[in-house]
Amino acid sequence: MCEIIATLGPIGTDSHRQAERLGGVSLHDTFQAAVEYAKKHKTKLLVPAGFRETREGRLFSWVDFHFENLETVELEKVWFEETMPMVLLHKSYSVIAIHPSTSSLVPELERYKQIKYVRSKVEAYQLFKQGEVSAVVTSNCLIDEKNDHTHIKTCFNPTMVWCLYKMKSGDV
Repeated sequence: MCEIIATLGPIGTDSHRQAERLGGVSLHDTFQAAVEYAKKHKTKLLVPAGFRETREGRLFSWVDFHFENLETVELEKVWFEETMPMVLLHKSYSVIAIHPSTSSLVPELERYKQIKYVRSKVEAYQLFKQGEVSAVVTSNCLIDEKNDHTHIKTCFNPTMVWCLYKMKSGDV
């Protein structure tokens, strides 16, 4: 039987790719939904150590999750691996769509008139492709090589630490 791994989606994210290597995948739109699913169904939970989001007006990260859930989850495995190569596509300093975990990759972030934080690099690229934003950090494999090549400002090849959790027994 294939073990189910709950993690953040959508299809095409680094989290999706890592979870797929480990077993069956249950993708979720929000981190909280992935956590709740894993707890309810007693599945594993895959979390990148670089995970960050804004929750109730404050930054929430992997370390917050880890310490807040010491009683209900157990760290089973940790490893590191390169993420999919990323690019900064840039047309202007108007609006950038970016996942919070990749914002440190853009030293000129404050130059953008507006920063639109999104749930994934996939979502960020969709906004760029639709013309809703003028810049984006996304996975290189997602871009339209023919149309987007002239907008590549920077390439990134970061490493990510991955944390696989299991639910402690007796908890629902």
